[in-house]
Amino acid sequence: MKTAASLLLHACCGPCMTVVCEQLQREGFEITAFFYNPNIHPWKERERRLQTLIDYADSNGINLVIDKEYPLEENIRMLLDAENRCYACFEDRLTATADRARELGIENFSTTLSVSPYQNQSFIMEAGSAASEKSGVRFIYRDFRECYRESIRISREEEMYRQPYCGCVFSERDRYLKLKSPGQI
Repeated sequence: MKTAASLLLHACCGPCMTVVCEQLQREGFEITAFFYNPNIHPWKERERRLQTLIDYADSNGINLVIDKEYPLEENIRMLLDAENRCYACFEDRLTATADRARELGIENFSTTLSVSPYQNQSFIMEAGSAASEKSGVRFIYRDFRECYRESIRISREEEMYRQPYCGCVFSERDRYLKLKSPGQI
């Protein structure tokens, strides 16, 4: 019997985790979820998303690693200094995921970010590939956008909290002003 390949899955929230985790498990990966999202503001929003993810992971027997740091000032500074804040955010989160995978001895990493039709898939692939090259951990990219509606169905059925914006204060502002974020396609 073939042993499943280990994969650290960067998870932004419970709803996105649902379909992505299922698909990757079907492909034969043994999933450990990783919550590293210093971009989510305010604190209460971050905690609400995290609790939804914890509940989902617990009810589905998924190992979850949580980065408890909340470097608000560093994250805002990084976003303000970036040429493209969305790319910088993806790069930060995927680099942290690749580094944590290496520390844990996990051979692959991926992200739930690719399920959203609102995220720039090229940025995700580029940031994941750069993180892979630096860390030596293999990046598994899958375009899960075709599963987006299913993630909504599942999350509604399970009464999961669904966030109304990507995470950073800029994406929340853009939502209200109906502006397109630099990472959207």
